[in-house]
Amino acid sequence: KLQQDAARKLRFSAKRTMALAQRLYEGVELGAEGPTGLITYMRTDSTRVSDDALTAVREHIGATYGPEFLPEQPNAYKTGKRAQDAHEAIRPTTMEWTPERLKEALAEHPEGNELVKLYTLIWQRFVASQMVPAVYDQTTVDIDRGRAQLRATGQVMKFAGYTPVYEVAETDDAKAEAAEQADK
Repeated sequence: KLQQDAARKLRFSAKRTMALAQRLYEGVELGAEGPTGLITYMRTDSTRVSDDALTAVREHIGATYGPEFLPEQPNAYKTGKRAQDAHEAIRPTTMEWTPERLKEALAEHPEGNELVKLYTLIWQRFVASQMVPAVYDQTTVDIDRGRAQLRATGQVMKFAGYTPVYEVAETDDAKAEAAEQADK
C-alpha cells in the first residue's frame, strides 16, 4: 500500500519509495540527535500497532485536533489472510518528529525534500487511521425524461473527521507550487 500511495500521490517509483523508506527506517542524521530511525520496518503488510504508539497518536490527535476527532476506542484494522504479521504496521517511531519539524531538520539534506514527502505520507496515514471518519450529507436527484435517465449526486461535509490531517500538506503543496509558478 505504501508503494501504491507513493506512486499515486508523489509519483515515486516502487524502487525509489523503498530506498527512501529504508533510509527513514535505518536512520537519518538529525543534527544534535544524530542518526534517528523515523519509521518502523517498512517491508510489512501488517496493520498491528503497539499500545504505546496508539497512546501517543491518540494524545497527539486530542491535543492537535480536539477530543471530538478521537473514537472512543482505538481503531483496529484486520490484517489480510496472507499478511506476514512479524512486524508492526508502517508508522512513525515517535510523534515528536512531525513532518514540519522534520522538514526543518532536513532542509540541507540532499534527499531531504523526498524523505519529508514520504515521511509525511506515512505520518498522515497513521494519524488519520486513528481518527473518526468524516461525516457527509448526501443528496441524490433522479430525472427520468422518457428514454433519458439522469442522476445527480452531491454531498456536503457535516464533520471533518480525519480530513484535517491531509489539509495541512495540501495547503503547503499549493503554496510551494504557486511560488514555483511565480518564479517562472
